Amino acid sequence: MSRPGVSIFVALLAPLAAQQAPSPQPQPSEPRERRQSNYRYDASGRAVPGEPAVREERRGGVIERQESIRGASGQAVTTRSSQERVLSEQGENRATERVIHRYDPDGRPTTRQMVRTETRRQADGSLVKVESLWEQDVNGRMQFTERRTTTEAKTATGGTASIVVERPAFSGSLEVVERTDRTDAKKSDAVTESVSSTRRREANGRLEERQRESSVATKSGEVTTRETQQWEYNVGGTGKMDFTGRTSSRLTEQPDGSQVEDLEVYTTRIADTTPDLNRPGVPTLEQQVRREKKVQPDGKIVETTSARVRQVAEPARLRGLLVTEQVTTPGAEGQTVETKVSERDANGRLQLVRRMVEEQKK
Repeated sequence: MSRPGVSIFVALLAPLAAQQAPSPQPQPSEPRERRQSNYRYDASGRAVPGEPAVREERRGGVIERQESIRGASGQAVTTRSSQERVLSEQGENRATERVIHRYDPDGRPTTRQMVRTETRRQADGSLVKVESLWEQDVNGRMQFTERRTTTEAKTATGGTASIVVERPAFSGSLEVVERTDRTDAKKSDAVTESVSSTRRREANGRLEERQRESSVATKSGEVTTRETQQWEYNVGGTGKMDFTGRTSSRLTEQPDGSQVEDLEVYTTRIADTTPDLNRPGVPTLEQQVRREKKVQPDGKIVETTSARVRQVAEPARLRGLLVTEQVTTPGAEGQTVETKVSERDANGRLQLVRRMVEEQKK
């Protein structure tokens, strides 16, 4: 049974975490081994086979990752594997290579992909990361397909960042097909403004703006509020940048790391895909999200996120309910992260639809 609400919810959480994250803190070392088991449940609450299992190991500077599912015979069948190794490393300057292998439903190798990443600190203080991508063609040869360059720099009032995507043209030379620029400006000790714009190459060969976003974050004591607005280019209509939505959030942080966040999303589309014909062009409340993070005395971290969402069948009100609970439990050899996703069914009851368990060893 299709559950589009779950994908909407998951898509929301990723940018939410990125936008609302506190100031960067020193990160602990990566675990030596990760094992992730995924489960999906049908309307009767039974586990549905076929969800991928993931295993990742770090050995001698090489990261090996394998994704597999249970085949028709009950045996594990590899669907995707990768190997990443460090080519060179000196301070912040680092180069890595990752080779990805894909497999057919019977576990036989099909195609490969290779990604080389180079990170370097420039003389002006900016940090540049270049990702180059090769794909295997039908003849088995590796063909260069894309280069993505990310540049981040600090300024006196904040910072700037850009992502430039280049792909081979018919002539063989590289051409810029997409560029995203972002500027963060600190207006005062409490207020930061951010603006980002994405331009894409059009048929005329020029880069034309297709997406724009602006936000204002205000911090007062333990509370941070953020107001964000989005615009998109209307290809088939006005031919201009149309206002498509806004997001309001309020994040409260406690000294022990606990957090409470409330967020409202307003859009001109239902489920991010269907235009609202009853109120065309007018942003309507699409989602209400509440996220709570509690740090317990024993070190266990419990994060609960509940989201009420608007559905295509009933666009006038928020009927869908999605609840995610993530429990991180530390142990002597590492930690275990268990995530449960539940959705309200037609009878109004919360039903478990997904469960993920990741074991991390130091």
